[in-house]
Amino acid sequence: MAAGTALLDIHGVSRSFGDVRALDDVSLQIHENEFFALLGPSGCGKTTLLRVIAGFEQPDSGSVTLDGVDLLPIPPEKRAVNLMFQSYALFPHMTVERNVAYGLVCEKLPRAEITERVDEVLRTVGLTDKRSALPRELSGGQRQRVALARAIVKRPRLLLLDEPLSALDRKIRGEMQMELKRLQHEVGITFVVVTHDQDEAMSLADRVAVMDEGVVRQLDAPLDLYRRPRSIFVADFIGSSTILRGSYADGAWQTAGMGPIPADPSCTGALAVALRPESVRLVAPSDTTAVRRGRVQEVYFQGDHALALVHVDGVSFLANVRDDVLPTRDSDVGLAWDAAAVIPLFEE
Repeated sequence: MAAGTALLDIHGVSRSFGDVRALDDVSLQIHENEFFALLGPSGCGKTTLLRVIAGFEQPDSGSVTLDGVDLLPIPPEKRAVNLMFQSYALFPHMTVERNVAYGLVCEKLPRAEITERVDEVLRTVGLTDKRSALPRELSGGQRQRVALARAIVKRPRLLLLDEPLSALDRKIRGEMQMELKRLQHEVGITFVVVTHDQDEAMSLADRVAVMDEGVVRQLDAPLDLYRRPRSIFVADFIGSSTILRGSYADGAWQTAGMGPIPADPSCTGALAVALRPESVRLVAPSDTTAVRRGRVQEVYFQGDHALALVHVDGVSFLANVRDDVLPTRDSDVGLAWDAAAVIPLFEE
């Protein structure tokens, strides 16, 4: 990711639909060659923001500039921005080659230049051998690459992707995540992806803007979002965690009904704290390191590890299971964690 002046500058953008405030004073900057994600639940405003950037929605207030140029008066087809739709929107009667070339033909570019650019982009996405195929003859992953090729062949400054992998099954989606990341580096275009899938955002993006109710709750690198969420919403939305409301006093986190638990002074002034499953250790109930003792409600397999859900004084804790022997349901266990592992949350 290139540092320095922003490629795209969104400042104070708001948009309402009747009584619904879809975007509420949104400001953020996206840099040259960055893979940027807008992440959030349905109805959070991420797609509305994407449509404002693309030119399909006009904001009620605020500004959007690309390379210092005001985008808002410019119609969608004249912006140096391309949008890859969730449905791919391929022409079923056209070959792969003609689908990819369509935008260049509409621009009336010379035939030789069209051929050269289409050949180049088909090599980049690995579809040279499919140039004469029709969309119905392709797999879902191949159709996705055709749509991507059609978008990048026009060499936009900014490529917008609206839930680009949602139509693919889990295995293909994982493969295409890696493919998208590779292609973004190869073509040198700034990508902005809209998704509700946190795994997708965290694996693809250089930075992620987490949105809720039309507001950017936090903008950070994926690792910082996970390790240092600032709000209860982000801690709950990104990954798994146990969230405890209370306050810091007398050298511990004081919780209603559970009493004090280990936490360090960084929690002073917080509204709540979060514990990630990897920070919580399962120990024997008699272990002297146990902070609390509880009963296993359920064990969930997560591929290469498992999660235990442990009930303690009316609160359910999640803990990674590291041992070869899994705890059994309804068994008694101890929970231990380090005070420094407790994450303070200062915002709702």
